[in-house]
Order: sequence, then C-alpha cells, then structure tokens
Amino acid sequence: MLDEVVERRGWITRTHFLHLVGVTNLIPGPSSSEVAIHIGYTQRGKLGALTTGLAFLLPTFFIVLGLSCLYFRYGTLPGVAGVIWGIKPAVLAVIVGAGVRLGRAAVYDRLGGLLAVAGAGIALVAGSWVVAAMMVGGAATWVRWRQKEGPGVARPGAGGFPRACLIPLVPVAGASLGTLGMVFVTHLWIGSVLFGGGYVLVALLEPLAVGRHGWLTSGAFLDGVALTQAIPGPISTLATFVGYAAAGVPGAFLATAGLYLPSFAVVLLIAPHLERVRRLAPFKAALEGVSAVVAGAIIGVAAGLFLPAVPDLFAGAVFVVALVVLAKSGLASGWVVLGGLAAGVVRSAIPF
Repeated sequence: MLDEVVERRGWITRTHFLHLVGVTNLIPGPSSSEVAIHIGYTQRGKLGALTTGLAFLLPTFFIVLGLSCLYFRYGTLPGVAGVIWGIKPAVLAVIVGAGVRLGRAAVYDRLGGLLAVAGAGIALVAGSWVVAAMMVGGAATWVRWRQKEGPGVARPGAGGFPRACLIPLVPVAGASLGTLGMVFVTHLWIGSVLFGGGYVLVALLEPLAVGRHGWLTSGAFLDGVALTQAIPGPISTLATFVGYAAAGVPGAFLATAGLYLPSFAVVLLIAPHLERVRRLAPFKAALEGVSAVVAGAIIGVAAGLFLPAVPDLFAGAVFVVALVVLAKSGLASGWVVLGGLAAGVVRSAIPF
C-alpha cells in the first residue's frame, strides 16, 4: 500500500498513511483492510471506501476459497509449498523496506526514536501488546505537546472525534440459527471485537471454530492459518477457510461478510471526522507517538518473520536481491514479489 498509494500514485502523504495505520489499529476489525477502506474514502468518499475495501479483499477471498475446495477434497495441497517458498523472502524485503521508509516519516526526534525502538521490541517478543504500546506512545507525545503549548490551546470538542461505541455481539449457542446463521453471527462477533493484526483473529477464532462448534480439527485449523499466510493478501481471510469447512461455499461467503461488516461500518462512521480531527493540534500530537510505534513495530514484525522466511542460503539470496532491487531500482513491490515466486518455481524444479 505504501508503495502504490503513497510513493507511486501520491494519493496521500507518508504522514497521512501513518495516521491511518495508527487509527485503524485502535478500532475493531482487520487493520490492513481498514487502511484500504480509509484510503478509498479519502479519494472518493463512501463509494471509494467500498471500492477499495472490496478490491483489497476479493482477490484473496477467491484464492482462499479455491484452495479450501482443494484442501477439503484431497486433504492436502501438494506442490504448493515449494512454489510459494520464494515469495516469503521477497515479501520480507518489502516489509523491511516499508518499515524503513515509514520510519523516516515518523521518527524525527529522540522521543520518536525511543518509541520506534520500543514498538520494534514489543512486536518481536509480545505482539499482542503492540496496540497498548501505540496508546502509550500517543499519550507520551500528547503530554509533551501539552507541556509545550499549555492549557490554553483549543482541544477537540463535541463536534470532533465521535464517541461512538460498537457493542460486541455475543455468539448465540443453539441449533435455532442453523449452521449458516451460526457461521455468520460468530464471525460478525469476532469482527466487532478484533483489534490489531490478523494473529489476534487466530486467537479469537480457534476456540469457537475448533472447540465450541467443531467445524474443523486443530490440525486443519493450523493448515488454514499456514495457507492464508502463504498466499498474498490479509490473513483475515482465514474466516473464508473456516466458513468453507463449516458450510461449504455459502459458509465461506457468510463468514467473510460477517468478519468484514464491522470494519466497513466503523470506518465509514469515523472517516468523515478523522479527516478533520487528525489536523487538530492535540490529536496530531498524539498520532506522532502512535506513528513512531507503528513504524518500529513493522521492523519488529519483519525481524520475527526472518527465520521462517529465510530458512536457507538460497532464500537469503532472494531476500538480499529483493532488498537491493527495492532500494536501488524503484521497481514496484508487486514485481519483486513475482520475482520471488519465479525463484520458488525454479527451486521446486531444480534439486539443490
């Protein structure tokens, strides 16, 4: 997104992009998808938000749907892992490059540097605390602003950021809903309480999909997690895999719709206010700290993914080449990932 939306198309600035990343981590729903929805809103209002949200989600949805059909028919996906092998180090290079570029926009003093380092460390060792770290970072830069500006500076009033509360739905147990109804309500509830990245979805969904409802086994659930990590797109399409396991193609559609409906609703609720409020001094000051933590967290995530993405020297070579190409050539990240895919095909075809 950073490469296409900010660097190539110039729709928004790096600072604006960081603000969107920070805010979407503090509201319910899959964060990456909500950034896409927000970006669409900045360009064409509600229609733009709907367009970018669906455009971001649908390709991965149909890929996961197709692979789910194959998986539950044959019990495995032979040959796919080898072909996808080269994508991982290339994607890691894209993540590192994005973290460095965002860090340049977010970190410009000692406090920002400290917050970025803290974000990287927390993302590496305790990823579930990243959202809390973002809140602390925002509070730190807001306090600094308060100390500099004093109490006389105007603050957002009642017409500023909306004090809306999304009441989470509780999954209703019982056969009266039927399997399809249960699939939809379960994912709608998760979508209304999901904060942060896709790995939080794993923690929320596994006890319900495997334990309470028995839609699939623990082993199959882990296969679904691996599948959604090994293909392009948001890991939140794990809902598609689980929905298919529960009720076939209709279940896949309803699970995905249930998970994403809160995201569209919340983003459309706050987006009209965000574009105005984020320019107010107090809110802008808080977002400085949030953005610094986000930039650091991206680097921390990349560090945590290094060993799985670079298991051998060949993968290391792909990573280094991709990193150099991104830094020196200005080539779009999508082409770099396709290059990694090509390397994976070569690796699968030629024994090493």
